[in-house]
Formats: sequence, structure tokens, C-alpha cells
Amino acid sequence: MEPTNQTGTDGRPQDGESPINRDFVQALLEHAWLVVSILVVAAAVGYWIGAHTPVAYQSRAVLFMDFAEQKVLAIEEVDKRERGGSVDLLNTIANNVKSSTILKRVVTSRNLAKHPYFTRGTNTPTEQQVIGAINGAVDARLRRFTRLIDVSAEAGDPVVAQLLAQSVAEEYIKQSAEDRTGVGQNAGQFLMAEEGRVRERLNKAERALQEYRQTNNISLQENRDILTSEFKTLAQKCTEAKDERRLLELEWNLARQVGDKLEDLLKLPLVMRAPEVVTLKEKVQTQETLVNNLLLRYKEKHPAMIQARSELASLQKLFKDEVRNAPPRIQRQLEAAVEKEKSLEQALKEQEKTLFVLDSQRAQFDAYQREVTADRRLYDTIVQRLREIDVTGGMKQTNVKIVEPAYLPGGPVRPNKRMILFQALAIGLVFSVGLVWLIQQMDTTIKSVDHAERLLGLPVLGAVPKNKLVKDGKTRLFMSDDPESLCAEAFRSLRASLGLLGREEERRVILFTSAVPSEGKSFCCVNYAVAHAQQGKRTLVIDFDLRKPSLSETFGVKSGLPGVTDVMLGKETLDKCVQTTRFDNLFLLAAGGVVPNPAELLSGPWARKLIQEAVGKFDQVVLDNAPVNAVSDTLLIVKEAQTVCLVTHARKTSARVVLRALEMLRRAGVKPSGVIINFLPQNSGSGYYYYYSGSKYYGNKGVYGAKSSKN
Repeated sequence: MEPTNQTGTDGRPQDGESPINRDFVQALLEHAWLVVSILVVAAAVGYWIGAHTPVAYQSRAVLFMDFAEQKVLAIEEVDKRERGGSVDLLNTIANNVKSSTILKRVVTSRNLAKHPYFTRGTNTPTEQQVIGAINGAVDARLRRFTRLIDVSAEAGDPVVAQLLAQSVAEEYIKQSAEDRTGVGQNAGQFLMAEEGRVRERLNKAERALQEYRQTNNISLQENRDILTSEFKTLAQKCTEAKDERRLLELEWNLARQVGDKLEDLLKLPLVMRAPEVVTLKEKVQTQETLVNNLLLRYKEKHPAMIQARSELASLQKLFKDEVRNAPPRIQRQLEAAVEKEKSLEQALKEQEKTLFVLDSQRAQFDAYQREVTADRRLYDTIVQRLREIDVTGGMKQTNVKIVEPAYLPGGPVRPNKRMILFQALAIGLVFSVGLVWLIQQMDTTIKSVDHAERLLGLPVLGAVPKNKLVKDGKTRLFMSDDPESLCAEAFRSLRASLGLLGREEERRVILFTSAVPSEGKSFCCVNYAVAHAQQGKRTLVIDFDLRKPSLSETFGVKSGLPGVTDVMLGKETLDKCVQTTRFDNLFLLAAGGVVPNPAELLSGPWARKLIQEAVGKFDQVVLDNAPVNAVSDTLLIVKEAQTVCLVTHARKTSARVVLRALEMLRRAGVKPSGVIINFLPQNSGSGYYYYYSGSKYYGNKGVYGAKSSKN
């Protein structure tokens, strides 16, 4: 029976929460210091920007475009231009409010070139420089769905902002009034003189057109249309004749190169499409079918067969003769096609000459007609403009007025320090969260219990928390040295998890291994062995890591004593090599003497015999083995174990390395029982591994005993 957790059969959480979101939230919690640091920096930058941004005041005047008086006029063009219903027209007026002409009037009328606001700290600016400064400070926008235009101005001085907004509005009204009075009168005098000259030129052009039409009393357009249609037909026929001639030339050249070779002549398209060849080919095929049918009934010397063979030979001869006669026939067709093409080209040239004459006549006629049309259009335009000037010249008042004068601003509009700070914090938050996401994407290690189960598809049998006392690669026995620590409780949980995997007699051999060195497999192995022995079960720990043994040092026994290698080589017996430890019911079989070829020794039957003998004398045998990806030693004896535990270092070992180790174990014929996550930060659990913190457990403090080595 495998331990249950909050995941489904596919390794995904069943509580509805996305595992990816959970991992990302966990990453945010772990990198909270980074997020807070970036937010602090962003806030400092936002505060600095708000403190050093120049202060600006804004004032606004509102213009109203009034076109009601012009609507009573019956002149369609004037009403169309002046009524203001078009959004495009109103937007154009709004753009004209801040034109360079208006700004120049403002600078000149208010003598802004000598104003203290524009001359402070510098030499006296030129008029153009002041206009440029005002252009960047003034804006005019049409208020949506209205005829109101907001004229706004920004400046570092509130009085100057009010002055600019009011001056621009007033100068635009003055300019508009001048355009509607004086300019209209001057334009009317010019148009009156121009009207007579254009009328005389129009009459002259109409007379010239009439005389030319009487001289050429035929319909130029109809004749040209007929000739154009005939010209197009001749051009198409000429093109077709040219294509036909080119095709025949190609076939003729190919026929000359082939000569009288029957097989090559049959490949020519014109030869195969010739009616005579097609007919004879069908007859030959029919006769061949008849001969084949007669063969089913008669022998070769039968009269019917002889007659059929004779007719077939005659038809085949006629077919071959007809194919060989194809080149002369193609030559005759080519000559006829050349003559046809020449005659069509000659007719096409004559038709082209006729069209050229008609085009010359038509060009002169069109020139007269264009001149008349242009003069008439110009004359009508001048007359229309004269009518408009007569109507609008009497209107002295302007159609623009100020409905809201510029006000003196009570406070600055920029900088908005709160908004700048908020934006800086928002940018900092987005940047920090994105940075954490990038760090999480680049981190390929196993980060949590949920992550391991989802990625590896195996249950997590135990999660050993990170402890400051475990360092420099030295194994610490928490089960005896600090029995109330989280590490000791984790090994008790591991003991319980392994106990739930099945019946006790089916899990007497437990193998601990890892993907790569420095994962803490020996650390987990010995602490689990101590936890199991504390239940009163005789437990034997065998150090099968023959290349780098470490269990003798861990248990504080003498090194160099006989061990695994000596038993497998037959130098010593198992009972003589097993050593007692300072823990009750816990025994150790060290690695023994160094051998030059551990893999060859483990591949033989000696390891199996050693394990079987140990199982017969102890309640449980715990094997400490070499890393899977480093050497092949573990793969040679992994089948002898009933329970295989793969130890991985949280936040250190790449998931790709662990997956490779699992694949190698599967290829060796063993499916690991589960994974042990070692040195896991306490804030990386799935939420149910560490319910208690420190040394506070449910119940009294002395449940396990202050320094007891027994459970």
C-alpha cells in the first residue's frame, strides 16, 4: 500500500488549485525580499522624479463656434461651409487656434519678448524663440459632441498660464473678424476684374470647338470604337498565328533532329495528334486485340490466324509510313503558318495607321473640349465666390465668442506626486514579479513535495527539512542527537511511510540511493535505520558504497575492519564482520577492504548471497548504495531490494538528472517505491508536512524524551 496524498493518478492536485500557480506563489514567497527591494527602489525613484519634476500650472479658456446666423441664407455652398456641422471643419478650426499666425499676434500684442517670465536667467529672446516656447505650452482641442473648443496653456507661473490662454482666444477672435471683413472686400474687387476676362476666353474656346466639329462632320468616337475593336481582333489573330508558327517551328526542328526514328517521332505532340496517325493507331490496337482473342481459340498456322496476322502487319506498316511522313507534313503546315502570320501583320499595320489618323483628330477635338470645360468651371467658381462675398461681406460680427474666460489656476497640475509614486510602484511590482517568474522558469531543480510528485510521477515518502547542523557533507544522527527536531520527526514520518508500502515480510530489504553524489543518501539511510531500530526491530545497515564508504565514520566505529568486500570474497563470515553500534538493535556491516573492481564484484552472485543471509538473521536490512548516474554499482544489486528509495537534494539537483536516474532504475528492472526530498526549506512543503514548528509537538514536551535514543 502506497502513501496517499492530495494528488490524483496523473500527479495533479485534486483540490482545484493549479500546481503551476502554487509553485509560482511559493517562488514569490521565497523571493519576497527581492520583490520588496525592487519596490523600495521603485518608490525611491518615483519620489525623486516627483521631487525634481518642474511645477506647471494650467489655465483654460473656452470658445464657442456660433453658426446660427448663416443658416438663414439660401446659398447652399455658404451654408455647407459655415454651419459647423462637420467634425472635420471644427477640428480644423481648433488647429488654427494655435497656428503660428495667432501666436505671433499674441507675442506682438502682449510684448511677451520682454516679459520677465521669458527673459529670466538668459539674454533677451527673439520673437521666434518666444513663439516656439508658447507653441509647446498652448493647446486647443475640440470638446467631443459639442462646438466648444478648449484653449489651454501651461506655464511655471499661474499668472502667465492665464495670460497665454486668454490672449490666444482673444487674438483668434480678432483674426477671424478681420478675415471676414477686409479680406473679403479685397477679394471681391479682384474677382470682378477676373470674371470679365474669363468670360471672354470661354466664348472664344466654345467658338473654336464648334468650328472644328463642323469641319469634321463624322463621328470620331464611333469610328474610333469600330476601328479599335477590329484592331484588337487582328492583334489577337496575329498573336495566335505567331504562337502557332513558333510551335510548328519547334516541332519541325525536333522532327529534323529525330530523322526517321519511329520511336522518337511518336514522342512529338503534333505527330501523335495527327488525324491520320490517330486513326491508324486505333486500327492497329483493334487488330492486335483481335489477334490476341484468336490466339485463345486457334494455333499460329490456322487460316484465321494467318489472315489476322497479315492484316495486322499491313496496318502496322501503314502506321509506320504515316508516322515517317509526318515531318514533311509539319513543314508544309509551318510554311502555311508563316504566310498567314505575314498577312495578318500587314493588315494590323494598315489598321494601326488608320487609328493614328483618327487619334490625331480626336486629340485636337479633346484639347478644344478640355479648354472649354476648364474655362466654364473657372467661370462658375468665380461667380459663386462673388455671391458668397456679397452675402458675407455685410456681416461685421464674428461667429466665434468666448463663453468661459481663462481663470487663474489655484494649484499646479504637474507633477502629480501620488500618481508618479503609484506608477513607479506598479512598474516595480510588474518588474519584480516578472523577474521572479523568470528565475522560476530558469530553475530546473525540484522545489517542493507537490512539484516532485507532479514531475516524477512517484509519491514522496519523506521530506527532510533543511537544518543548519548538517554541513560540510557530514552525516548527523538527529534521531539520537536531537530527537525533538523537525529532522527527527521527518525520519519518523519516513519510517511510517515505508511501513505502509506493504506487509513487513515483503519489505525487509530497503535500498537508499541518489542520482548524483552529495544528495544526502547516507544521511537519510542511517537516520532511517536508527528510527527503525528504535521500534525494537533488529536492523542491519550495509555500506554497499564500496567506492566512497562513510558509514563507519558516521556510527563512530573503527575503520579498516572486515566488511562487505571480505564477506563477498569469502575471507570472513557475515557474523564476524557485523559490528554493533551505540544504538540498541542497530548493527553495521561496513564496506570492508578496498577492491580495485567493485562493479565486477557486485555483478556476481556474492552480493545476492550476502543480502539473503542478512535477511535470514535480521528483521530489516538497509542498503546504502552509490549514486545511480555516477557509477553502475547500484544497478547491479538493485533487484535484490524490495523497496527502493531515491534521495534528491531539494533546490540543488536538476529534475533532468533525477529523471535520468529513474529511467536507469526502470531499465534495470526496478520501479522505485518513492522519492525522499532531502534538505527541503521549511517554507517549501506542500502545506501539510510541517504542521508544527521548532520543538513543539502535540502533547507534552517529553513525549520522545529530552535526550532519549529510543522511540
